[in-house]
Amino acid sequence: MTQDTSEHVASKTIDAEAGGTFRVTLWEDRTGGHSWTPRYPPDALDLIDDEYSRTVSVDTADFGKRVFTFLAKTPGEYPLVMEHRVGWKFTADNRKNYLVRIHTTSAPAGRSLN
Repeated sequence: MTQDTSEHVASKTIDAEAGGTFRVTLWEDRTGGHSWTPRYPPDALDLIDDEYSRTVSVDTADFGKRVFTFLAKTPGEYPLVMEHRVGWKFTADNRKNYLVRIHTTSAPAGRSLN
């Protein structure tokens, strides 16, 4: 069953095993206050880690990679929407849409999606 929390079609598919983890890595420019915010069904996924690694060392800029690690809980197909937002806005400037397929056995787990 697919749950649609966005008006956009999933651009990438992530396969995970129930009880396993997967990662989503995104480029982030924090200089202007932008950051990625995940939206997902809490009965199917848990965000268990959120790390930011600065990759550009300039005093006036803050660029880097953001790695989100999720725990896949419930077998099925679920949307994962990563919204690129500025802190003071209510709407996202950009969205990345994923379809997460959680399997009970033998599916690739712990996979990293860049």
